[in-house]
Amino acid sequence: MKMRHLLLNLSLFFLSGNLFGQTNQAGKLIFPFLDSESQSNIAITVSDVFGSGQPCPAAYTNALSNKNLFTLEEQKLIETALATYTKITTNSGPIGTELISLYKTNIINNINGTVRSEQLVGRYQYTNSDAVEEIVFGSGTLFVRHLNKSNDGYNVHIGRLGSGSSFRFMEVKQGLLNGVLVDFRDNHPQGMNWDYHLANFSSNHLVEYRQYTNGMVFGNFYLWNKFGNLLFQANFKEPYDFEKHRMQPQMH
Repeated sequence: MKMRHLLLNLSLFFLSGNLFGQTNQAGKLIFPFLDSESQSNIAITVSDVFGSGQPCPAAYTNALSNKNLFTLEEQKLIETALATYTKITTNSGPIGTELISLYKTNIINNINGTVRSEQLVGRYQYTNSDAVEEIVFGSGTLFVRHLNKSNDGYNVHIGRLGSGSSFRFMEVKQGLLNGVLVDFRDNHPQGMNWDYHLANFSSNHLVEYRQYTNGMVFGNFYLWNKFGNLLFQANFKEPYDFEKHRMQPQMH
């Protein structure tokens, strides 16, 4: 799956958060846009996305320093990513890289075929490893795919969310999501002229956490509000394929 398609699917899933908390006929909390019959091994224990949340136990504190959520290697990797990608430009990639190529591409409107926006795509080679980065610059947003020759690495997306900014980090192994998917927020408003360079994630304000294995959700899933209260908590007891079980909305 191409990075832009993957990020679109993930963002659509996150934006469906206003549906969390529905129940089936047996009174069990379910994800409403997923096949309810496939959710027997999903345990949802907290669902308060419409409220102020519940006090968060220390074990689930939404902090990058929380060792129950992150390994030391993950902490260092995410810290580096948070400090790196708001500073890069097409002419100045991540420290330790050399520009391989830079080209322009278009996003086409699927309805009428017109060009909706232009993007620049840069490829950067690390000088001390076999890792390569593909970075998509477009309309102030940023998409990053960092992979070595084994297709291990991570994806990063920095985008506008309301008047603030979102920083999403996804671990990848052998080309599939493996490890953590996390979302950090910068709630400082930028006004109409939003730019990823102006986003500041130094507070490490974590609002979403998921665990993946071989491209499937497996393990813990948390959502927090800006005060650190727990809005949503679920545990996937076996690997779960969201795309396979996604229910398409009915058009009338």
